Amino acid sequence: MSLEWNDLDLQGNYVEQLFKVIDQDRASRLFWYLRDLEIIGNGLRGLSVPDLEDQVDDSLHGFRLTWEELVQLMREAADIHDLVATAHTTEVTADLPSLEASGYSGCTVVIEIFDSGTYKVGGAAELVHDPAGP
Repeated sequence: MSLEWNDLDLQGNYVEQLFKVIDQDRASRLFWYLRDLEIIGNGLRGLSVPDLEDQVDDSLHGFRLTWEELVQLMREAADIHDLVATAHTTEVTADLPSLEASGYSGCTVVIEIFDSGTYKVGGAAELVHDPAGP
């Protein structure tokens, strides 16, 4: 499955832009994994940001979370320096280097934020909207 990629503006609200691109109802039914994380803000599940970042780094197959938790994390972040999240139709046991090497083969959605300067979202055609609107 090939992904349709959208470059988004980091100057805007992370979540509002994400909602313009990704079908929220379908996204909530996927299996989400944090693959890379460096943020300023709040952690999840009672974890501090450093503890959450450590758990993401130490997780061979990614830190499993829900769509709602991902949205919360992005909404509450003061700054997202790096974030890679992938979504799949089933649970997976792939690591980030393998996914990157395969062009994210098997991923239904990929969210990438790098160096506080690049914000890209790739998704399967049935999950992606034109960010410019209808």
